[in-house]
Amino acid sequence: MNERMQDAIAAPSLGEAYREHFLIGAAVNAYMLRDEQYRRLIRRQFTSVTAENEMKPERLLDREATLALADPVRCALRFDPADRMLAFAQECGIRVRYHTLVWHNQTPRWFFAEGWSDAPDAPLADAETVLARQEAYILQVMEHVNRVFPGLVYCWDVVNEAVETAQGGPDGLRTRSLWYQTAGPAFIARAFRAARKGRAEGQLLFYNDYNSYFPDKQKAILKLLSGLQAENLVDGMGMQTHLDLSRPDLPAFESGARAYAETGLTLHVTEMDIHCPGADRESQAALARAYGSFFGMLLRLKREGAKIGCATFWGVTDRYTWLRFFRRQESYPLLFSGDLKTKPAFDAVMDALKSGERSTGPPAE
Repeated sequence: MNERMQDAIAAPSLGEAYREHFLIGAAVNAYMLRDEQYRRLIRRQFTSVTAENEMKPERLLDREATLALADPVRCALRFDPADRMLAFAQECGIRVRYHTLVWHNQTPRWFFAEGWSDAPDAPLADAETVLARQEAYILQVMEHVNRVFPGLVYCWDVVNEAVETAQGGPDGLRTRSLWYQTAGPAFIARAFRAARKGRAEGQLLFYNDYNSYFPDKQKAILKLLSGLQAENLVDGMGMQTHLDLSRPDLPAFESGARAYAETGLTLHVTEMDIHCPGADRESQAALARAYGSFFGMLLRLKREGAKIGCATFWGVTDRYTWLRFFRRQESYPLLFSGDLKTKPAFDAVMDALKSGERSTGPPAE
């Protein structure tokens, strides 16, 4: 596929190459951390990690222990899977993006139900109860992480994917969300207020969403961010970046990134991959060109003053890409092959640095 393919563990480090520009991250999961080769690759190549699933509410919430508490607001949490990932990052000296505190998906219905009931038709709790549970949950998570792993998490995805637009309600919000159905739009600002209360010094608070550069969705997100900024509740915008090689639409992404940068918020590319259905030389060469253009664009924006702090790939190698399950077809969207070799896309991202365009100052995080 590439004459310069190398062992990814022995190859030059992406994270080190980009250190003066922005952090280079990857989404990791428990399967990877059980494989020593993956552990070494992550340690070598990345300066930031995000848990693919292990820090989402459904992985932390413990219903049986919650029932034993007999408390209508405070829930019980199990931190073992998250702690294993945090301990790995701490051991490697890699910083952590915490993903995610509040999301309509991967949060069990019983969290919203009266009496923590898991019956499918159980009545939902009233707004103030749900908002109190939300705050208690956020503060419990942040207290644990910051106490056990001080200084490790540098930012939190506080609210994820609250905007839907086409099917959404007022201001384009996702009305099908149980957060919205129980607490209305107030859950967003209340989540950020709780996170402001619970964060440690220097930690940044992010809103994160997909298709955030689509014009109608961008308009709704900018309005949401403006309201949060008015209360000094949000520090950054996370742009999920699941692109398709057949229509990567990089100019539209750049336009959206500029609009968010103009708010003064820190910008993170949070879930980067480019769907590529072929492993053949031609397909992977096209993927490399797309990645080279994308990272050249990020470096240009950073040089022009945008506060770009991190670019996170959603995965480490093609072997574990989520796209294969999401799309139900083959996909080879990342910089490293399933046999832990560099791909042409890796070289393209490295080569983007050779343009001579240098950003000023340290990463904005």
